[in-house]
Formats: sequence, structure tokens, C-alpha cells
Amino acid sequence: MAKIGIGTWAGKINVRIARGEVKFTISEDENGEYKIKVDLPGALRTAKIKFMNLVEEADGKTISGEGTISVLPGRKLTGAFTFEEDTFVGEIKAPVVGRIQITEGHRIA
Repeated sequence: MAKIGIGTWAGKINVRIARGEVKFTISEDENGEYKIKVDLPGALRTAKIKFMNLVEEADGKTISGEGTISVLPGRKLTGAFTFEEDTFVGEIKAPVVGRIQITEGHRIA
């Protein structure tokens, strides 16, 4: 069964500490698990995000999971990305920051 969301994507975020385009690449590792690499804009450009427990939801369009970000050590993020052909919507919930909506999501490769 083909994994959803495989490819490179971009969308916009607008939060106090970072505004602009976020890019991420979704791939499959050697164990068949989802792997996500993220490039953040602005003040978060150097932040490192690590995702874990990524699962494909029953709707067959959504990937959800947990993660950590280097600027908030020891704190967990949760998120979900819903894909529809070459577009997506996403939301990440982060401690301190709250809900981060990813808008205008589209495939770039």
C-alpha cells in the first residue's frame, strides 16, 4: 500500500516568533516508517524538530504524530497533516506557542 504525503511540501505559518514559508519532506525509512525533515522560517530557522510515533489515520489522508523541537527541550509537540492530491492543511500544537496552523499547503516536488 502506498504511503500518503511522500514528497516535498511547503505552506505558510504565522506565529509570534516565526512567519513565512515552512518546507518539509516526507519520506519512508528502511523500516517502512514515515520520516519528516522540516525547514522553518525566521527565528526558528536553526531549530531542530524530531518526529516520532507517526501514523496514517483511518481516513487514509492524514498523518499524525508527536515530536520535539530543540527550542523547547523536554516538551512534546503534536500534529496532523491532511493531504488532498497536491494540497494539504496542517496543525501543530506546541507548548507556550499553542496551535500553529499551516495554510496554503502545496506540493513542490
